[in-house]
Amino acid sequence: MSAEENARTLRRYVALDIHKHYCVIAGVDREGRVLLHPVRVEHADLEEWLKKKLHSNDQVVIESTTNTWHVHDLLKPLVERVVVANPIKVKQIATARVKTDIRDTLTA
Repeated sequence: MSAEENARTLRRYVALDIHKHYCVIAGVDREGRVLLHPVRVEHADLEEWLKKKLHSNDQVVIESTTNTWHVHDLLKPLVERVVVANPIKVKQIATARVKTDIRDTLTA
């Protein structure tokens, strides 16, 4: 099995921090090791980026916001599972002392 095929078999937990014009996307494995380093993707480039970078066995969480359902519909055919989370109820994000897009994305 090639390195690329092996990477695709690892289950990743991917989070999207959705903003009006861009998303910050990152992914970790079960132990919390970063497998997909945080990256900012403009909405104009999002669909193409998702198709290139996501794996069919990825588990994805997105926050509930104005663009949620559009992004959900882009993700649904590409990954194993998409969960929509209320960021206010995600304790680790809501109680964080330091708030940045990168920290929020890796915490989700």
